[in-house]
Amino acid sequence: MLENIVEEPVGIELWKSVFNVSSEAFSKIWEHVNMYWKPSNLVELDFKVLHNCIFTNVKLQKIGLVDDNICKVCCSEKEDILHIFMNCDKLEDFHNYLSSLLVRIFENCDSDTISLVRSEELLILGLRWHMKGVNDTFLNFFMSVARYCIFRRRNLLNSGYSNVNLIKLLQYTLKHYVTYMYVYLCRCHNMSHIFQKKFVIDNPLLEETDNVLVFKL
Repeated sequence: MLENIVEEPVGIELWKSVFNVSSEAFSKIWEHVNMYWKPSNLVELDFKVLHNCIFTNVKLQKIGLVDDNICKVCCSEKEDILHIFMNCDKLEDFHNYLSSLLVRIFENCDSDTISLVRSEELLILGLRWHMKGVNDTFLNFFMSVARYCIFRRRNLLNSGYSNVNLIKLLQYTLKHYVTYMYVYLCRCHNMSHIFQKKFVIDNPLLEETDNVLVFKL
């Protein structure tokens, strides 16, 4: 009966095609999109990315709201969703920085499935399976913050800002949200064991020393 009244979102067809991901895999992807401790602005953007419903300049030109579809960040190529998060030339240094951090995150991985990990897919869809030696909860939270910062930088430049350091924006935003979760879970609700499990264990980018968070970004 449910099959007759429920339809699969059409937006995910793009990502199924780009990354060769099955429909069944999206049940796990939706879980970390709707992670209950994620800030609402991260959840909202992740939802829009997966549904391919961001108003890019390509879409805005089609409905007559902008004169051209060129990316205002690189000023050279049309702006579709793949360009915003993956293909823009102005993302090269940021992607290299993310790759260097991902190498550290996976350095103690003890799983054969590491051969299936692709950085571009991680950035868009996150990690869909558990891997020994990898804190997948933190990794997916980190990728969500990275997506948000890319989109935030794009919007700031569209609004007239002349320069935004994307790497520094990521570092600041990640520290801000993780510190908020630390205060919320550990100091307000005495749930330090949850914070340790979800953010610290098997995470070379974060340590807690004498009740102080140390970020290694």
